[in-house]
Formats: sequence, C-alpha cells, structure tokens
Amino acid sequence: SMPAHRLNNVPIALYFATHFYFSSYHVFSNCCLRKVETAYLPGFRRNLLFALVIISLSYFTAFMETLTMSSFPYYSFEDRDMAYTFGSAFYGIYFIVSFPAFYFFDND
Repeated sequence: SMPAHRLNNVPIALYFATHFYFSSYHVFSNCCLRKVETAYLPGFRRNLLFALVIISLSYFTAFMETLTMSSFPYYSFEDRDMAYTFGSAFYGIYFIVSFPAFYFFDND
C-alpha cells in the first residue's frame, strides 16, 4: 500500500488514476470499432457486428476491472460470483453508452 493522504480509506492518487484507466478503455474500444467500420461494407451485418463488439467490450472491460480490483486490499465483496457476473453486467451498461459516444465524438 502506498503511504498517502486518504479519502474513504483510498489513497487520493488513485482517484486521479481513473482518468488514464478510462482513457485507455476508450482508446482501445475506438480502435476496435474503427476496425469494424473500415473493414466491412456498410449494411445490416456491419451494424450488428458493431453493436455486438460494443456489448462484448463493455462486459469484458467491466468484468476485468472488477476482477483486478478484487485483489486490492480495500475492496471486499459479500458474494464474489454475483459481483463478477451481475455486477459486471450492470457496470458494463456505462460502457454500452460511453464507448459509442466517445467513438462518434472522435469522428469530428
């Protein structure tokens, strides 16, 4: 653990770390979504693949963040399986909205 000033028993520096975590998530999602848009011809199948990539990346990102965060000593879960499956699904809803939003913001 890092000796530092704390807020809610979390080192303040970790609050600033969320910026580069979320920036990285969105850069990688933009790369994947851009690949789908440029590698396939426009149409229903490309739109379906685009949506499936968003949903898959959203759940994967939320799941992996929950999994890696579980090793941090200040987090605890009453039911780890529930946190990994349903918690990640509900957290992934954020990314279902933000991944396409950042992708389309980047187009301008």
